[in-house]
Amino acid sequence: MRPRFGLERPVVVAVGLFCKMTLLLLCAACAQAAASETDQKAIQERIAALERRLEEQAREIERLRAEQQQLLERLDLTAGANSPLVAGPASVPVPIGTRSSTSPATAQQQPPQTNEQKKNVAQKPTWAKGDRVVFGGYGSFRFEANNIGGGNFVPGGAAKSFTFRRFVLTTDAGISDRLKFHSELEFERLLELKLERDVSRESGGTRFRQAAGGNTGAELGLEQLWLQYDLGHEQAIRAGIVLPPLGRFNILHDDDYWDLPRRTLVDRDAPVVPKDVAWRELGAGIVGSLGVGSTAKLNYLFYVLNGTRLQFNLEHSLAATRSSGPSRQTLNASLGLEAGAVDGTQNAGAVAWRMALEPTLAGELAVSGYHGRYTPNFISIRKWVNAFGLDGKWRIHQFEVEGEAIYTSFGDLGRVAQAVAASVLQSSAVNGQASTGLENAVSVELGGLARRRSGFWTDVKYHWRPAFLRKSILGRGFEDPQLIPIVRYERVWLRGNLESLDFAGGAVRNLKVSNREQGRLSFGVNYRPAQQVGFQFAYEHNQRHNGEGLIFPRVLVNSSDGFLMGMTFSF
Repeated sequence: MRPRFGLERPVVVAVGLFCKMTLLLLCAACAQAAASETDQKAIQERIAALERRLEEQAREIERLRAEQQQLLERLDLTAGANSPLVAGPASVPVPIGTRSSTSPATAQQQPPQTNEQKKNVAQKPTWAKGDRVVFGGYGSFRFEANNIGGGNFVPGGAAKSFTFRRFVLTTDAGISDRLKFHSELEFERLLELKLERDVSRESGGTRFRQAAGGNTGAELGLEQLWLQYDLGHEQAIRAGIVLPPLGRFNILHDDDYWDLPRRTLVDRDAPVVPKDVAWRELGAGIVGSLGVGSTAKLNYLFYVLNGTRLQFNLEHSLAATRSSGPSRQTLNASLGLEAGAVDGTQNAGAVAWRMALEPTLAGELAVSGYHGRYTPNFISIRKWVNAFGLDGKWRIHQFEVEGEAIYTSFGDLGRVAQAVAASVLQSSAVNGQASTGLENAVSVELGGLARRRSGFWTDVKYHWRPAFLRKSILGRGFEDPQLIPIVRYERVWLRGNLESLDFAGGAVRNLKVSNREQGRLSFGVNYRPAQQVGFQFAYEHNQRHNGEGLIFPRVLVNSSDGFLMGMTFSF
């Protein structure tokens, strides 16, 4: 028989309770572990969901940023090429209203804006006088080198050289809600201008002295100066010195707008337009915008102008160090196309117009024209220049295509040459004076004309905003830095181009014309840390397709290659 102890049952009970408690604790631990695992999985799922939402929001922010940039750039273009009533670059008209999201008739009146306001609406203008007058400007510098010997590629004469292209000061004034004033003063390649005049006594009489001097190739001029009167409903009258709206480059010629450091052949270097840009005329007209359907807009400009005419430019030189024979004093009169007179001595004889359809903010398509008499009053015939343009711009996401085509006709150039010969009589003459040892020579030249000119250019670019750029030393601290790779192809045709003209006794003796053709291909990239500043790098290849040598640079070679670096800015 087993012994019985009085404590046996309590021990059994205690052991049973202990086992039950242990089992309960194990179950609780397992349940807690399972719950912890479930909670951890739920937390991980929530974290993953938040990460996905952050990624989606980042993509949405990037999309909105791109759309905002597209809208700002579209507004820049709208001002000059589309709607004369919306803010744009410095050379673009002063705004008299902003684009309405519902109807053009509901556009709100706004004070005039500078480049900085137009291109970065969140930033205030640098200089302002109250709320009425705003000062701005733009400018550019360039370095270029090429493979042409003789140093005749850069206009200044050097094969490798820096060029101060221009500095333009702009003034926008809101005189009242319905009156706007805009002006641009340009300093092109101008470093200094010296004027001296004095009178002094000397032995035997009085000495009068006057001298003027400056750096080579410099120019100081008014680029625009006009007053605009708002008629309401996005229509306005404008009068003063304006930009003829033939094509898009002339009305959007600000250096900071473009992504290559050289202007086009069509508009500048081998101009197809009647007068190379920046081409300005004195006149008046109407500008405005009309709603088409629910979203599209039709923007227009129409001007009556004094018009481009053949004008004389006089060049005087003195060769006083000739090794043999008398010294020569030469007076050369060059007859070429110039912007119309502004002194009231020339009848208004030209009209210019442009109509642009803007179906969406992504792009627009425009047609334009210029028609006017170009022969001066001192010759017996009247001849007209007629020019037509087609241009446009379209953007798909970050890709952008922009282009222009121009056709210009000067009519019967032979009759113009004969009329000049009948009026001037002699193309050259020499008069030797033995007593003074000075030979006087006078020559008259007619140049810069062709029976027909035509050409086009096309830009294809990509607005690249990589994330690493904002984090790098180049983009750190800038809101929207971007790299813009760009390709441009352009080509010009000059048919019946006037090469030389000799005449005597009022009759043409020798009229030489030729057909010339040139193409240019450019590859480049523009780094914009901000919309107002660009650092440009480009390679260009010029190729002759017809005629003697290149049209630009004007050298007797079949092709040339060049490298360019530029810096542009606006404020």
